[in-house]
Amino acid sequence: MKISILILSFLAGCTIASYGQPNTAQEPLNFSRELPPIRGHYKELAALSPDPTSSHEPSDKLKFPFDQALADKVLRHKPFYLTNVTVDDFKLPDPPANSSVRTRAELNYLLGLQHHRTPEDIRESLYLSDHLDYFTNAGEIGRSIGYWTGPQKLPVTDSLLENLSQDATYFLWALKFKYQRPRPYMLEPLIHDLEESHASSYPGGHVTYAYICAFVYQELAPEFTDFFLQKAGDMAHARETIGVHYPSDSEASRIFARQLVNKLFLNEKFLQDFGNAKKEWLKKINENSPR
Repeated sequence: MKISILILSFLAGCTIASYGQPNTAQEPLNFSRELPPIRGHYKELAALSPDPTSSHEPSDKLKFPFDQALADKVLRHKPFYLTNVTVDDFKLPDPPANSSVRTRAELNYLLGLQHHRTPEDIRESLYLSDHLDYFTNAGEIGRSIGYWTGPQKLPVTDSLLENLSQDATYFLWALKFKYQRPRPYMLEPLIHDLEESHASSYPGGHVTYAYICAFVYQELAPEFTDFFLQKAGDMAHARETIGVHYPSDSEASRIFARQLVNKLFLNEKFLQDFGNAKKEWLKKINENSPR
């Protein structure tokens, strides 16, 4: 799948709206949310040491190969909204060292998933990875939570999110190039990943976009927050199941997505465009409400 298609398809349907009544000039939307607590196997693995096992482990020098042509291509388009933000303004933990106890435990976890994955697990994980329309189709999201029953088009929101895609794209790839974390198969030859990887591992792209969608849909329909977060969690599990990402990649994606969305809601230009998209969404809800 081409990079541009992946990026735009994930973001094209992430309708963003804040809860409550439509915003006015007297009601600024400058807010940020805390990241939900880490849990499950992410919490257990995060308790292990991320440090190198010694100061001279050869594996700690291994990086995903840097591709200058790819970097020039994906970083050519600068952020649309967050023009005064740099990649260093995003505070992610460093990925665990390749030789660390945590990385070894993560690799063992992936091997366990690989050993126990069924044909149905593989089918579902690949489908979720390859068919991103559930996350990106705002009309389908609204239908799935009962806001309307038929297909809906949201052109104002589509325009907003086409602009937003530039921000997500730029910073995600800047972080990937910054960390250059090797993919799991590069450290553990027993891992049989089911998708060819063209970029470094940290943070994960699919999972980042899934959490961006979850966090922005949360502002549209806060009563369905658990539903949206579960869908993003399903994407993280899918990427781990097919062996292309460590759990700590998924957690970094969650952290990065939360920080990005928070920064957008502090941006005046974004808030103005967001307000127009929100009015469009609420109009659709009103038009399709049961009589």
